[in-house]
Amino acid sequence: MTFYNRRQFLTRSTLGFAGATMGLSMLAHAPARAANTGGYKALVGIMLKGGMDNNDTILPRDSASYDALKALRGGIFDSHNADDPTSSRYRENILPLNVQDGVRFNGRQFGVPRELAAVQEMFNTGDLAVVGNVGPLLDTVDRDAIEAQSALLPKRIFSHNDQQSTWMALGTEGTRRGWGGQFADAVIQSGGAPNPLYAAITATSPDVFLAGQRAQPFRIPKVGSRLRIDGAERKWHLGYSDDADAARAKLAAFMRRESFDHTNLFRRDAVKKSGVGIENQIAYSERANAAMPLATEFPSTGLGRQLGGVAQAMSLRGELGTSRQVFYTAQGGYDTHDSQGGAISARHTELGDALAAFKAAMIELGTWDDVLVFTMSDFGRSMVGNGDGSDHGWGGHHFVAGGSVRGGHIYGDIPEVDLAHPQYTKERGRLIPTTSVEQHAAALGSWFGLDSGELNAIFPNLSRFDRSALGFV
Repeated sequence: MTFYNRRQFLTRSTLGFAGATMGLSMLAHAPARAANTGGYKALVGIMLKGGMDNNDTILPRDSASYDALKALRGGIFDSHNADDPTSSRYRENILPLNVQDGVRFNGRQFGVPRELAAVQEMFNTGDLAVVGNVGPLLDTVDRDAIEAQSALLPKRIFSHNDQQSTWMALGTEGTRRGWGGQFADAVIQSGGAPNPLYAAITATSPDVFLAGQRAQPFRIPKVGSRLRIDGAERKWHLGYSDDADAARAKLAAFMRRESFDHTNLFRRDAVKKSGVGIENQIAYSERANAAMPLATEFPSTGLGRQLGGVAQAMSLRGELGTSRQVFYTAQGGYDTHDSQGGAISARHTELGDALAAFKAAMIELGTWDDVLVFTMSDFGRSMVGNGDGSDHGWGGHHFVAGGSVRGGHIYGDIPEVDLAHPQYTKERGRLIPTTSVEQHAAALGSWFGLDSGELNAIFPNLSRFDRSALGFV
């Protein structure tokens, strides 16, 4: 039987407020790690929830590939009114990506819809790369191995929640630690985060991506917002009288656990952690509100305001006391089973505008060379259309952006528009990934400062894949 004292119990619990409290003694006797934490670097993940349709994001511009895709996805092209010369899916209107290594694609040409004009601009000026056909893998695999039932496959490949978790934590829903959080763990252990509270920061829900052993997601407000204790600060909750003011003061003190006492030691320590968490969140919000605002204006969209909050946090990096930070943001709405034309165009506009503002803010802060922004998603979507939408897929194409990115290249692969190609499943033409999430994430981690030992410990299947294939940084 294993016995825990009350301190051990609390450091292993999930108590606290939005990840704002931490068991700082958890790794006190762990061996020193080797992460390089000189200078400042930040990773900014954008989870595109629902499964972004890679086939409607990186588009063919050569006539043969375009016609082949249109023949397979007639309903989706119709939903975009693609035959209309004003449509974003009319071939001549697709914005060209000037691929520097384009010769390896044998005449095939690629582009993005005009809603992603910011992506095109960053790609063609060398600040953004495309990583083609990325997805969860345990080993290299193709259609023949799947058909022969000899392939080692990840679990629950087409499940939203499970594949979001697998992208972020290498395991299905319920997995407890994400690789973003484990990157932050390595930084904390190496002394790159004198204040570990701010090593892992979320501008949205506290998903598993930032959950580490020692690092936990600290939630920041979106730009233009601040944290409130609603019952204590919003007068309409309790009224406008003097008695209501007194009640609000007592409620605020209770929420902060300023006067809580109890004979039960577990309960006393638990509520103390919760109170400290609330204090940390309010202190950050007040600091952010007191700081000089950025000149860059962010779109008033969900993703725009999240990335604005991230930029605001970076502007405080000196005060927050950390040389490495991992940020997490998310955008929903990519589960496009129908009405894809309108839905994905709106999502692309939001994504492109937010990325453009974020780059401008990083240039304003002088940190564009010190940041990598990267996208993730549950999965790609099927090549064969589902009426005017698409079905759940597997592999997908993603973006990596930043001043230190070797942009203008497509890393990994974008297979031909041909359902006979061995990287498509026989059913519905789902892409079978050629680049693993672990391979992709390890390239990000290496830039971030982690060494091979740390990366191999985080990514158990990494040795099965060619890490040199992804040279985007």
